[in-house]
Amino acid sequence: MHMLLLALAIGSQPNPKPRPPVLTDEFDLFLVTAATEAGAVVGRIQPVFPNDKPIRWSLIKPVPGGDPRGYLRGGQLDATTIVTIDSATGVLRLVRHPDRYPQTLYAEVRATNDDGFMEQVLIIVALAEAPRREQALDIFPKRSQVHGIRFLATAGVDPAKIGHATKVAKALLSKDLKGSGRIVAALKKQERMMTLFMTFEERNTAVGFQMFAGDYDAQDLEDEEIIPDYFRLGGPDTLRRDASVEEITHLIHGAGIVTAYPKIQQRLERATQAAIDRKFFRPWDGLPADSFSHEYLTIGLEIVYGGRQRSRYMGRIIAAGGSPQQPSFRLSLDNDRLLTAENLRRYDRELYEIVRFLFPTKEEFFAEMGWTGPPSKPD
Repeated sequence: MHMLLLALAIGSQPNPKPRPPVLTDEFDLFLVTAATEAGAVVGRIQPVFPNDKPIRWSLIKPVPGGDPRGYLRGGQLDATTIVTIDSATGVLRLVRHPDRYPQTLYAEVRATNDDGFMEQVLIIVALAEAPRREQALDIFPKRSQVHGIRFLATAGVDPAKIGHATKVAKALLSKDLKGSGRIVAALKKQERMMTLFMTFEERNTAVGFQMFAGDYDAQDLEDEEIIPDYFRLGGPDTLRRDASVEEITHLIHGAGIVTAYPKIQQRLERATQAAIDRKFFRPWDGLPADSFSHEYLTIGLEIVYGGRQRSRYMGRIIAAGGSPQQPSFRLSLDNDRLLTAENLRRYDRELYEIVRFLFPTKEEFFAEMGWTGPPSKPD
């Protein structure tokens, strides 16, 4: 998720900043059933942020690897064979039924205005009948609960990875449990869910759950992005980053910290804006403004726990066109400071202090996880 393109007031600037339409970097999912009539509207694509310039909409056939998230893969069916998009409104219509049910079909949606364009993935799930709300959670046969957080996993998720994720939740909340208990109390009132899928593909096409996901207020995590050894080994370049800490922290933040510590949330929001102003933090395209502080907090926590200590910045420093750009996060305008806990304390003291207030230290977290020996340091 991404850099927010801020609108400049026309008239206050002689050359307003270009504002191509911003779409989500992920996907939009729509359902077609046997009862959907040809010509019927199946959905509408809309920009994430309002844009005052006319947008032209188009569909592009799926190209494996053609999207930043890698959702488009070989062997996928082409959604442009059954749906069209209105070039002026972004409305999707069914032009013909698929030859069988169930099917999952893919395409890309492109939104273009005079300032440029952006694309996102379109997923059409074709089912004989529409799912019912009472069946929305049937996809999750594996279930457990940790301090008010419900963990729901699909059948194929590795039990060891479920165990790792629940242990991360316990470890992250251990300081609160030994202290005021305010975060855990807030979590128990919210009854939030952590949904674990095998892959992004399984999550993206789980239309029965996606249709009603808003009713359950869930945060998702995938088996393929749970890497239990990543933090224990000090964030080595040879391992994919373990997303468990980030995603579980998002849930704890939204359902617990915001309610338990509103003044800390205000501090965090001020610190987030200060980092944006200093050009240390660049929220990514499609990220809503109310999520800026949530992403910023998880970055700080991962740095304190040693997950990014071999890196000097997050994100790209070279834009797609080949020109230099500000990365997503850094601790120096020269992109030359390692993202270590000590450097975070030195160059972004407020974020460091907020992390230390809310969560256990690195040593305490490692002990709660059962990782023996001193935490690894960068080479």
